[in-house]
Amino acid sequence: MEEMNFDEMREQFTLLRHKLDQQDIINDSLLRETMRGRIGAINRTKYKSYICAAFSLALYPLLLYWGVFSNAFVIATCIMMLFCAYGTYYVHKPVDRMNLMTEDLATVAKVMAKFRKQYNQWLYYVTPALLIPWLSWAVYEYAWKNAPEGMNHWLMALPLLIGAAIGGLIGYIWHCKAVNAADNIIRQIEENN
Repeated sequence: MEEMNFDEMREQFTLLRHKLDQQDIINDSLLRETMRGRIGAINRTKYKSYICAAFSLALYPLLLYWGVFSNAFVIATCIMMLFCAYGTYYVHKPVDRMNLMTEDLATVAKVMAKFRKQYNQWLYYVTPALLIPWLSWAVYEYAWKNAPEGMNHWLMALPLLIGAAIGGLIGYIWHCKAVNAADNIIRQIEENN
């Protein structure tokens, strides 16, 4: 009788272990599916950045044709857009290379932490270093150099400054969405370990 109870206990223990293993597999799959959705949010910010760069590259030659800005400004703007597009590609490259369904979770967390750090560095260091001189140059070209006689220069500059503020706000929102998605992935991995 005792032998049978021991065998039954062993059988129940094996069954319980099998159920726990299945539960771990399900939890891991759910975690990875959730991460895939968050990576989608990060990728959407990347694609929006590429679209903005392509739109800018198409728009500035038209402005050059209309004579709004100088050749040097248009060329510098196009180079800046290409540099920003490459910067976006470079920061996103490790995220794009990951296979979330097979990658070790510790590696995913490490890649997300690096992405978040580089993305923040781009916002806080590179963006102002590019945007402040570029915007100053744009205001000079548009509102001072090409202003009609007797027109208030600051009034001429107002649309550019408002556009820059709106564009900056949109860019900051996109930035926050990408960083929050990376933070959520890191947090999920930490909670499940």
